[in-house]
Amino acid sequence: MADQPSYYCTETGCNRARLVATEEGLSCPEGHFIPFAPGTQVPVFARQPEDANEYARQDAALVHDNALRWLFATFETDEASVRENLVQRLQLARGQRVLVTGAGAGNDLPYLARSLGQGEIYVLDIAQQMLLAAVARYQSELGRSGVNLHFSVSDATNLPFSDDYFDAAYHFGGINLFSDIRKGIAEMNRVVRPGGKVVIGDEGVAPWLRDTELGKMLIRNNPLYQCEVPLALLPESARSVRLSWELSNCFYVIEFSVSAGPPPVNIDVPHVGSRGGSIRTRYFGQLEGVDPALRDHVYAEAERLGISRVEYIERLLRGGLAGL
Repeated sequence: MADQPSYYCTETGCNRARLVATEEGLSCPEGHFIPFAPGTQVPVFARQPEDANEYARQDAALVHDNALRWLFATFETDEASVRENLVQRLQLARGQRVLVTGAGAGNDLPYLARSLGQGEIYVLDIAQQMLLAAVARYQSELGRSGVNLHFSVSDATNLPFSDDYFDAAYHFGGINLFSDIRKGIAEMNRVVRPGGKVVIGDEGVAPWLRDTELGKMLIRNNPLYQCEVPLALLPESARSVRLSWELSNCFYVIEFSVSAGPPPVNIDVPHVGSRGGSIRTRYFGQLEGVDPALRDHVYAEAERLGISRVEYIERLLRGGLAGL
């Protein structure tokens, strides 16, 4: 597997042109330029404004570390167990290429690296301060483990990668804050090859807890706990979908396998019975309303002839059109 990262332009109209590295950043053949963050070789495709929220501050990683200590203490578990459990769901194999969106300060990276053993991890977050903290914490350490890490400051709803580039995509914490959750999931689905896995998790109190006193307290403490599970936002092509909850049923986790198209449903298999037709004809073949007495007469005649209603109506229509 190549060590050099492959990035593609995210600008409209470029059709994801392949970017070329220079000393200052990445250059697009259409004239666009993506600079490196100061003092690094981390491309900055899109970033949150300074101090836009707690993740866009200079001390963002330290604030986040404190929040995580509170989180795991509150739910009486340990960070390692939670993250190992989630990473295992990706079913990674040695040498694969993995995408991590909303990576924050990189807390999942050691677990992903151990699961891979050897391979590539592309790490991105739109909060530059958080992403650079991940670079400082893990690039050298994990780079010696046989896993190549590639960092970028990027918008997860407009990924700088080609289709089917990854074997898996992972996101834990932050998707509730995406500007467009449907597009964020669609982008992860786009860049993962058919057969690869996507695992997504974030705050969201399970439905059976939502109206309990505990659920109400959690939501009062952090409104993100009232977020709905975004199952309706999965792509049509999602297969083997699983929904579960972690951290005392207060964080949802969605897993699905990527496929190349919609589910295999043959909409042309004819129904057996008096009505007849198929899924296709019943959906696309609706006609204008007719007099109820005429309808009943048509149904009765179809039954007398021993054929389905659809077959008889189609026979009448074809005969009438042939005479025009």
